[in-house]
Amino acid sequence: MIKLFKYLGITALLLFGFYYTEKMSNIVVSNSALVSEINDNSKDYNVSAVSAIIDDDYIIPGLNGYAVNVLKSYNNMRFLDTFNSYYLEYDKILPNISLENNKDKIIKYGNALKKSVAIIIQDNIDVIDYAKEKEIKITRLVDRHTYDRKEAYEQINNDYEEYNKVESMLNNANVNKNICYINNNIIDICKEKKKYLVESSLTLNNYNLASIKDKIKSGYIILINNNVSLTDFKILVRQIYYQDLDIVYLSDLITEERD
Repeated sequence: MIKLFKYLGITALLLFGFYYTEKMSNIVVSNSALVSEINDNSKDYNVSAVSAIIDDDYIIPGLNGYAVNVLKSYNNMRFLDTFNSYYLEYDKILPNISLENNKDKIIKYGNALKKSVAIIIQDNIDVIDYAKEKEIKITRLVDRHTYDRKEAYEQINNDYEEYNKVESMLNNANVNKNICYINNNIIDICKEKKKYLVESSLTLNNYNLASIKDKIKSGYIILINNNVSLTDFKILVRQIYYQDLDIVYLSDLITEERD
C-alpha cells in the first residue's frame, strides 16, 4: 500500500510538472515580442471567408478564408527571432454558407472573385485538339467510349446509360471530380450520388458568337456545342483573354478553395 501511494505521488508530481512546464511555456510565448509582432501583423494577412449565395435552386460557391495561426508561425520564426511573413502558418476558415452543405443546389456561375471562366466541351474534336495544342484547360464531358485515361484535360462523367461504369473508370484513375453537368437524363443519378450539380452560364453554338462574346463575365461556365467552328472558338478564347480572365478547369472554378 505504501508503494502504491509512493507511485501515485510520483505520478502526480510528474503530471503537475508537465502541466506547470507547459503553463510557463505558454506564458513565456504569449509575452514574447515576436508573438506580439505576429499578432500585430496578422490582420494584414488574414483573409475573410466569403459565404455562398443561394437563390432558390441555384448556388454561387463561396470562398474559404485563412487566419494566421500565431503559435505555429511563432515556432517557425523563433530561431530567427524576427518576423518574416514567409514563415506564417494559416488555419482554414470555412464560409458560414457553403457549397459543401448545399449539394442539392445547382451551380450556374462560379465565384466571380476568381477572375476565371470554365469551358465545357463534349465531342467537338477540332476544338478539343486545338485546346490540347494550346494547353487551354478544357473540361470534357465523356462517356464509356470517349473517356481516355491518357488525356491531361479534365473529364466529367456524362454517360447516363452506363454511368457506374464510367464512374469506376474515373475512380480507378483517381481523376473523379464528382461533378455532374445536369440534363434530364442524368440529374436524378447525380443527386443520388451527391455530385456537384452544374449548368452552363452561356452556350456557344454555330450562330450566336456575336451575341454572347460580350456577355462573358468572371465565374461563367461556357458550354461549346459540337457544331461550333474552330474559328469561332478561337475568337471566344481571345475575348476571354482580352477581358483579363483565366480559363480554368470546371473543378477549379467551382471549388471554395482559393488559388
